[in-house]
Amino acid sequence: MVHGTWGAYAGVVPANNRLGIPAIHLQDGPQGVGDNVEEVTCWPSALTVAASWDPEMMHAFASAMAVEQKTKGTNVLLGPMVNIARVPQAGRNFESMGEDPYFAAIMGAANIQGIQSQGILGCLKHWALNDQEQDRADIDVNVDERTAHELYFPAFEAAIKAGVGTVMCSYNKVNGTYVCENKALLTRELRDRMGFQGWVMSDWYATHSSTTAALAGLDQEMPGFGYFGTRLSDDIKNGIMPLTRLDEMVTRILTAMYAVGLMDTPATGSLNANATSDEHNALARTLSAAGTVLLKNDGILPLAKPTRRIAVIGKPARMTPLIAGDGSGFVEPPYVVTPYEGIRTRNQGGNVVDASGEWLWDAKTLAKDSDVAVVVVGVKTAEGTDRKTLSLGQEQDALVEA
Repeated sequence: MVHGTWGAYAGVVPANNRLGIPAIHLQDGPQGVGDNVEEVTCWPSALTVAASWDPEMMHAFASAMAVEQKTKGTNVLLGPMVNIARVPQAGRNFESMGEDPYFAAIMGAANIQGIQSQGILGCLKHWALNDQEQDRADIDVNVDERTAHELYFPAFEAAIKAGVGTVMCSYNKVNGTYVCENKALLTRELRDRMGFQGWVMSDWYATHSSTTAALAGLDQEMPGFGYFGTRLSDDIKNGIMPLTRLDEMVTRILTAMYAVGLMDTPATGSLNANATSDEHNALARTLSAAGTVLLKNDGILPLAKPTRRIAVIGKPARMTPLIAGDGSGFVEPPYVVTPYEGIRTRNQGGNVVDASGEWLWDAKTLAKDSDVAVVVVGVKTAEGTDRKTLSLGQEQDALVEA
């Protein structure tokens, strides 16, 4: 129970048939069923849904994701991610709820309630102060209590009040100690002050010790058993680790499982099942539209139907469409409609010119020769790395200026 193993899912805790404890299947991620699993809905990013400013939409998004995870046999969804987007170039901002602590608290709580309304557990991540990807396994974040409580903790506390069953501790250090063995964070803040009743699991390979981590408040090592297997067992036999603490760790896991009904209704789905549907695809489109923000309109929009000639410019328009961020938040899309294809379908009776692969000067000429130019730009970010600058790269900034 206190450590995972490897299997078909991102993490697996095998069933204990003798005691009637079902297996735990943990699966990415915060934007849908990840890890290259197919026949799932490629949802908009959590940040896009947050941009709708609608907690009910966030709840619907999370609930629908949970339905698909359950269909695939998952009973712990590894999300949401509620780290504050304090570093604008951070690689995983697309998974977050944005940069405002109060807003992230409202949206994170709605997400958790949506996930757990479907009888599976959400996993709140990454506790705590894991706000950049660069050097995430080694960085030491030095923070005072006021800053931590005002900026970094509110979203976690709100999700705990919403009843989240599991929390994932992060790779980084805080004030000199790895989070996954940081008693001030795992016990004093999370449990004693916020009242968290569930279990704390490590991020994948973020455990650094056996008894030290366990006594600090870590309940489960993921995905393997480098520390919470034989090492922890030996520590208990040698009197280094009290057996009562192991009992508490298991109790916390089982309590969270009971709370959402996992003990009564074990996972029955399969990774081979088709989890997507027309209804979910329609919801994904609705969420994407609601989260699309119009910053300025000089009377050009909406475009006339039909518009005589539209030039669609920029590689993301057709050649390299941006579907999802990379890493554990990536979802394999069942289909892709590029911006160019969508505009062409919408502009029936008019001419749509594909200029997605044109050089800057040629694209500029095409724009002048058209009634409307639609410039599509974008940049993909990813887990494990941060952007070097906020530039779009590949001459995209110049393309917009032109």
